[in-house]
Amino acid sequence: MVYGDFKTVCENSPIPLCILISPLGANLDEIGFPGILPTCYARSVNMANTLVFQIGVSVIHIFTLIIMQIIVYLTRRRYTAIGRKEMIFFFWCFIGFTVGTLIVDTGVSPPGSPSSGYFVAFQVAMTGSCCWSLMYAGLTAFNYWEDGSFWSMLTLCISTLVIFAVNYIVAIFTFKEGWSTIINPAHTTALFTLFFVINAMFLFVYLVSQVLVCFCVLGFNLWALGALSLSVFFFVAAELLLYAFNHSICTSLNHYVDGAIFSTLGNMFAIMMVYKYWDIITFDDDEYYTYTQVVPGIGNGKRDIEKTLH
Repeated sequence: MVYGDFKTVCENSPIPLCILISPLGANLDEIGFPGILPTCYARSVNMANTLVFQIGVSVIHIFTLIIMQIIVYLTRRRYTAIGRKEMIFFFWCFIGFTVGTLIVDTGVSPPGSPSSGYFVAFQVAMTGSCCWSLMYAGLTAFNYWEDGSFWSMLTLCISTLVIFAVNYIVAIFTFKEGWSTIINPAHTTALFTLFFVINAMFLFVYLVSQVLVCFCVLGFNLWALGALSLSVFFFVAAELLLYAFNHSICTSLNHYVDGAIFSTLGNMFAIMMVYKYWDIITFDDDEYYTYTQVVPGIGNGKRDIEKTLH
């Protein structure tokens, strides 16, 4: 596998951007059209005279959106937890990524259509935004800045917008033939670097920072380490199922499903464990206490009211 070349990745994995790019350095005039097809992919389903791609993956995406709404609701209720607003921002980024992936995977914007490149570029850009915002939210645990403040959220929003714009511009220029001689479907090194290297660096920084939190800040919290380890396990499993074992899964199951469905499921579990990890490390931030207030009443003279304050 040559650095910057998606050929090996695309032949093994049904990722949407592959239909829009060519092998590194390929002569587009000779091959006629860009696109690298996987050796095995899941069957499409005809519903109401409409072809729906990756139906199983689409169902998981819908469940993921429901779960994410629940997670956002639960996170909003943690009024005094460190990094609350930053985590909510990350979860909304992931919701945006899931919606974009759902549009691309189901064929709402079919491969080869004029709009497909823009939606795939949106998916690529949201991937970078999710990785960056997760890293930023993870670093708030060290109190380098005041979490949830106006300046913290403004910095997060602007920096995420910059990450989104850089990824989107590089992706759309890569997908569109003739827009640039430096970045085009046959020159994919920049997109490869952003998609695999830079995003991996963001996630690695997040992981290292949270390991330090577990050992240095929390004093070796086994529950937090367990949740973090599970999130890493599900994420790594998801990537391996998509990029390493997709062909074996697809051929073994006669093209009914491929590795993408199990990868999507793994990513959903990974995000759930990221929330659970954050919930564990911020448990002591909530100041719940109960007291009994005596209030003069009518008839019996007084009544006790139990209040729970946040």
